[in-house]
Amino acid sequence: MKNSVIIKIPSKMEYFIVVKKAIKEISKKSKFTKENIENIIEAVRELVENAIKHAYKLNEGIVEVDIIEFENGLRIDVRDWGEPMSWIKTRAVPINLKEDKGFNRVYKLVDQFEFYNLGKEGKKFSIIKFLQSHGEKIEHLKTAQPTQVKEGEIIIRKFQKGDEEAIAKLIYRNYGYTYLKDLFYFPKKILENENKKIYSVIAQIDDEIIGHFALIKSKDSNIAEVGVVVVDPRYKGRGIMGKMFDKLISWAKELKFDAIFGEAIMFHPFSQKSNLSHGFCETALVLGRVNEDTSIKDNTISQKQERGSVLIGYKIFNPLIKKIHIPLKYADKIEEIYSKCNNLSYKKLPTSSKRDEHTKFAYFNDPLSNTAVLVIDKAGEKFEEKFDVLLEYARNKHSDMIYADINLETIECIDDVVSFLNKERFFFSGVMFLKHKNMDYLRLQYTHSDKIGKKNVLCYSDFCKSLFEYIKKDEKRVKILKKREF
Repeated sequence: MKNSVIIKIPSKMEYFIVVKKAIKEISKKSKFTKENIENIIEAVRELVENAIKHAYKLNEGIVEVDIIEFENGLRIDVRDWGEPMSWIKTRAVPINLKEDKGFNRVYKLVDQFEFYNLGKEGKKFSIIKFLQSHGEKIEHLKTAQPTQVKEGEIIIRKFQKGDEEAIAKLIYRNYGYTYLKDLFYFPKKILENENKKIYSVIAQIDDEIIGHFALIKSKDSNIAEVGVVVVDPRYKGRGIMGKMFDKLISWAKELKFDAIFGEAIMFHPFSQKSNLSHGFCETALVLGRVNEDTSIKDNTISQKQERGSVLIGYKIFNPLIKKIHIPLKYADKIEEIYSKCNNLSYKKLPTSSKRDEHTKFAYFNDPLSNTAVLVIDKAGEKFEEKFDVLLEYARNKHSDMIYADINLETIECIDDVVSFLNKERFFFSGVMFLKHKNMDYLRLQYTHSDKIGKKNVLCYSDFCKSLFEYIKKDEKRVKILKKREF
């Protein structure tokens, strides 16, 4: 970072003129256009007004504005020590992009908008404006030329204390500030989570870290996600990712995980190919899982402002036999998915209209991806009514995608559950093995945004292509079901 200017003003808008003047002069020096300068000033004005109106509603206080220059743009932090605010209010934006006030306005004026609850130290809003457009922003990374690597020069090892800053830098070099798992932009958070929730593998040449791959432990199951794979742009195409993948699989076995899974971003077929080459089986295609502003270096498809999708793949380590209720509607596709996975077989349990004594749900909201998951473990007599309440709650949170995970092992009336969800416009996604408490789930999906991309879904395997066609047909079918009700 080049410079940081901190301004503290009383909680009265008449003092904003001081902030405005500082932003204007620093933005000019940083070579921002007149339009971008106006956008930055307006975004900060909204945040300062918010602090004065809500944080200091009942008393007066101080608003601090920190203007920070960095190589590719400007970051401005607006901080107050007033009344607390729920982080959900900002994570849920854009609530309505047609609105032109409040947090919606800030979201449209800048490239990045974040909220931080600092506890006793107050709260902070952080905005970032890049000097170029989002697509151009990544272009400066292309200047690095590929570097030749000799056999034996690369060391693949487990994480060591001190690696955390290099990992954050690798994320930035590949994604700018668009990566979904924002924990990896904070070296301190990486270090705090290593060997607890995260297990990282590092690629190193001499004293330089040039690659990263991680296992991310599931919260409620003995499985881990493989992800956060990045290689320094200078060293791509040298087989480094494959070497790290081998080490990661070996470590997952040491840690005695039952399985690992990956979410391969659909506008990046290489990750799909890599998963397959390491013995993964493809089980679900999850639409809209990736934010529309996620961008991968040198990937033009990812520059489109549409939500991306992921292809779920699993590698099962030890032989498992699952006893499952298979819904008639999706029986062929579910059985095909099971048949393609090594170390996994199933026995059919009978289905009926018998209801459970109680309905059992769980709700998971992911504010970073702006998606929600509704987990259905039991369906009682008032299942439909209770599900509608939960679905409405998820809609009101403005989640762009809502996924329903239906327990294949515990729900005997699964045909009734699937039929009802189809009428609610949930369509097929796939099977999530060992997803919650080591049980298997049928995943259905519901679109709640007009930014769900379909043209940015690129399939590497024939099975992925057939699964995508199956999903598109099922989506059309459930839309017709809904229309027939009116």
